[in-house]
Amino acid sequence: MSINKTLVTFTILSLVFFCSTAFGDAGKPDFERGKALINQGDFEGAMQAFAAAARADRANPEYMQNYSLVRQVVMIRSALEREKAPERWEYYARALHTYYVSESLYEEALELARQLHQRVDSAGSAALLAETQLAMNKNAEAVELLSDLAADKTTTVTESLEGIALARLGKKAEALKHAELAKLGDDDGPGVVYCVARLQAATGNVSRAAGLLIRCFEQVPPSQLDGFKDHARATPEFAGMAGTREFQQALKTESKVQESRCSGGSSCASCPMRGNCGKQQAP
Repeated sequence: MSINKTLVTFTILSLVFFCSTAFGDAGKPDFERGKALINQGDFEGAMQAFAAAARADRANPEYMQNYSLVRQVVMIRSALEREKAPERWEYYARALHTYYVSESLYEEALELARQLHQRVDSAGSAALLAETQLAMNKNAEAVELLSDLAADKTTTVTESLEGIALARLGKKAEALKHAELAKLGDDDGPGVVYCVARLQAATGNVSRAAGLLIRCFEQVPPSQLDGFKDHARATPEFAGMAGTREFQQALKTESKVQESRCSGGSSCASCPMRGNCGKQQAP
């Protein structure tokens, strides 16, 4: 090959490499700006930044996904201000609270949880507020909230959360009393079981906590199992037993819940692809 042809080939390859690098990351600055704006609580600005990222790189699904998600958040925040129906307002508030927690926006989550509990005043709203307080290490506030609940608003979850808060405050004897009161039923779901497991771990009952984690993980749909396990690894209550054989064995637990592989749903009944799904998904 001549020197001229070699130079031309090198130039073309260099341009291809440059373009693939430059255009492949074309939306990254706007995407990073959007993430930073979310951390600042500027959702309108974040939505615009993610939109710019998606326009700059239409081949990157993450940019469009983040734009769509934040657009929904902006819409829900607006709807909360206008919504008069209590049930719909609560639905919006819980969805928005879930988003805030997922983004570690705990101040926003705490304020919303307080509003929700003030409006609803139920065992569920108290548990949501207490969970948020625990996430922010506001343990004394969680104890104050839960200890004032009326008897008809006390549940296994609220007993467990109060016990966890007391254990964090170093009041193990009181926490143990709540561990005795937090009784599980045969039909309790994974969220309730997980909460009791945390309290058992907080009060030093490693074997009981590990056994409950196994029960919890077996009840969690496969698409949600990694999230539960990641939470368990990061939760302070399980830190003391993280190196034990029981805890490591519990983390190996597989879900026993049947779930559609294509959508993560529990049933194919309403899926428009149900007629062909079996043929397409068969190994």
